[in-house]
Amino acid sequence: MTETSALQPGGIALVSPLSAALGFSEAIIGIAATAAQREREQRLPHEEIATLKALGFGALRLPADDGGRGLSLSELFAVARDVAAADSNIAHALRNHFWQVEAALKQRALPFHAHVLDLVRQRKTIGLSFVESDATAAGARPSRVLSRLEWDERKQVYLGSGDKVYATGNLYNDAFIGVAVESRANTTVQYVLERAEGVSDEDDWLGFGQRLTGSGTARFRDVVVKVEHVYAPDPPKAPEAAPWGFTFHQIYLTNCIAGIVRRVVLDAVEVLRGRKRNFYHGGAAHPADEPALQALLGRIRAYAASIEASADRAVQALQRALDSEGTNEEYAATLAATLAASEAKVVIDDIAPQVASWLIDLGSGSVVSSVGALDRHWRNIKVIASHNPRLYKERLLGQNLLTGQLPPTGAFF
Repeated sequence: MTETSALQPGGIALVSPLSAALGFSEAIIGIAATAAQREREQRLPHEEIATLKALGFGALRLPADDGGRGLSLSELFAVARDVAAADSNIAHALRNHFWQVEAALKQRALPFHAHVLDLVRQRKTIGLSFVESDATAAGARPSRVLSRLEWDERKQVYLGSGDKVYATGNLYNDAFIGVAVESRANTTVQYVLERAEGVSDEDDWLGFGQRLTGSGTARFRDVVVKVEHVYAPDPPKAPEAAPWGFTFHQIYLTNCIAGIVRRVVLDAVEVLRGRKRNFYHGGAAHPADEPALQALLGRIRAYAASIEASADRAVQALQRALDSEGTNEEYAATLAATLAASEAKVVIDDIAPQVASWLIDLGSGSVVSSVGALDRHWRNIKVIASHNPRLYKERLLGQNLLTGQLPPTGAFF
């Protein structure tokens, strides 16, 4: 993708006016220009993520007078979608960081969250070392991830060890947070540990898509947690608080898919413009003049626009839920956001892979070379969509209409 086409091919822009105003254009265009090469070479985007960190990408939600950019939640999703259009691996890898920022902003007076925000001000990103699952349903596999902090009397620090599976983004993060049992009092605590000796840098993720997210196993071996970085757990939520606290996670992933589909449109324009030969039985000498191919490009554009609109609807519902916190509208708005997230996921997970496959139809045999890595769009969409499969959401949406059934409240729905 050339710089000119990245900015404005076919009237569709890679970089939104918001990202441009924030000074991200050059970084996002550069990321887009090298995404296919990184895919071919299996090169982790350490440099690209470091560039975004230095520009303050991880601090977008902090107030401007507190070291951030002061963006609203919906504005954060707009910029993240631009990054996803450039390289969905990078946007996806930072999901856990952005979620932790949201949690910290809501409870900034608590020392643990104040510490997290201080790291964010320093342009550091936050990963997770939580226990993977405490579910008891069939198929759930609990893991021991720094579930216990052992006190080292000689060094006057805590030590912890464990492995976290599906540690998306941890290869790129500067610090990690979690919950564990503290050995001296045998009580549950929260902790913050910064990257140091004992934190692995290996990449064992074997997914057929999103290959560069670092979504394999994060290994912690006798990592040091300073005593001043161990905190009391958050107080429990009030009984009347809305129980759906994980909608952000799902909408963020759906937003990444919307970014990929935008990139499909941009690549489709270049593919059709770049084709030199048409089939002998085609309707025009040059592919760009072929009515059937022009129509397919129009279909790709239209479906991509509907996908972005559906994602926007869910983002706006989440923004309304955030704006309603602490009011009488909080419960209803949070429920509406969860249902909107499910609706968007059902539709987008179904349509987006079709749009990515139409890109191959548009290019035919001229685009199946691995050099362009255009197959990555379909693969990346399917891997992102596999998080919390849509089948369960389809059923929930039907049950909700029939009986008023409420969505599950856990993080993995």
